[in-house]
Amino acid sequence: MSILPHGGVLINRYVNDEEKGACLESVPSLKRWKLTDRELSDLEMIASGALSPLTGFMGEKDFRAVLDTMRLADGLPWTIPITLAVAEEFAEKLEVGEKIALLDEADEPIAVMT
Repeated sequence: MSILPHGGVLINRYVNDEEKGACLESVPSLKRWKLTDRELSDLEMIASGALSPLTGFMGEKDFRAVLDTMRLADGLPWTIPITLAVAEEFAEKLEVGEKIALLDEADEPIAVMT
């Protein structure tokens, strides 16, 4: 008997070597955002599946649902918002669907996010 992950699906957001190369090649042309220590930790937990079924930082629907009902928008129990806070000036320069590079404390790219 196996125990299913929360939400029934174990998420793995790590990229393979081929995808990693493509991501790194795209970084110079992307807008960049430096993550806080907490956001870096959240990113690692999202990527590894520790926060399954989340596939990324929460969008507004899930964020509001968690605050109001302690559940994701789809009804799955969830108690803590997992969010990426960016400055309003940065957010205003982004387009829906645009990719950005996420940087660690040493300004090294560690992820690409849409």
